[in-house]
Amino acid sequence: MTLQYPLAPNARAALDSEVTARTIAEARELNNGPVELIADFVRPTPAEREEIQAKADRGIARGFVQLYEDAKGNPVIAVSYWKPSTGKPRPKPVPPPRPPAAPREDHTDDLYFNKPGAKEAAAARKRKKLPDPNQMDLFGSESPKPAKGLPDADE
Repeated sequence: MTLQYPLAPNARAALDSEVTARTIAEARELNNGPVELIADFVRPTPAEREEIQAKADRGIARGFVQLYEDAKGNPVIAVSYWKPSTGKPRPKPVPPPRPPAAPREDHTDDLYFNKPGAKEAAAARKRKKLPDPNQMDLFGSESPKPAKGLPDADE
């Protein structure tokens, strides 16, 4: 069995209502007008507690009632029901306008354009690699120099 909610003007009347609807379309048809699904709380007084408790037990079996207790131990009955609405749609809350965001600082110039002379200063700091003396220069125009202390082959 699917969950059915009663059609009633308030939560106390929903506990007594026998008119139920599964969907909003069915509830609109039964009401002949717009409805909305409401969850409301009933806090029975000690005098009416037994009477409301019996009605709540029937609602629990049908699935639209839940029982709770407040901090003092008194019963609180949560009732979900279809409530006939006035027909006027609720206005959607308008969010407050956001203040314009502060423009972020542009660092593009720092990334792409250095200070004048920075390139030369960076080149001056860069250490020049010396060639390995054991590496043979195959494509150079100069002939390799003999190591110190060894006789030259041309001599």
